[in-house]
Amino acid sequence: MKKMLTAVLVFVMGLSMSFGLTASANPVTVNYGYSFNHSLSSGQTYTYNLPNARTSGTSVKITTSVANVLRLHYYWSYNNALVDLGTAIVNKTNYSGGASYYQTGTLVTVVERVPGSTTPYPVIAYTISFN
Repeated sequence: MKKMLTAVLVFVMGLSMSFGLTASANPVTVNYGYSFNHSLSSGQTYTYNLPNARTSGTSVKITTSVANVLRLHYYWSYNNALVDLGTAIVNKTNYSGGASYYQTGTLVTVVERVPGSTTPYPVIAYTISFN
């Protein structure tokens, strides 16, 4: 019985540790006018939630040292629905983009690596802001 309890405990600890290694501390809730610094390596993503986003549009600005290695995926969340607004490649080191939707809601921005960009650039740091 003691061996089985130990085995279960080791399994649960291993499972929680493996989840902790693969999951990042996100999503993060953001506000207008603030900048956030992060870095991404292969397979990582980072999610930013902007509640009460403007229906007239939200500007998303990213600064990074290398172009074409980050991709933004925009979603609009409202009334328990999630609308896919599409993706954009950060094709400049000082990129300006953004999204909007006619219904008041939350702008969800997922930053991820462009497939194939991790070999020449294993880790990419960036700064993102919402205005």
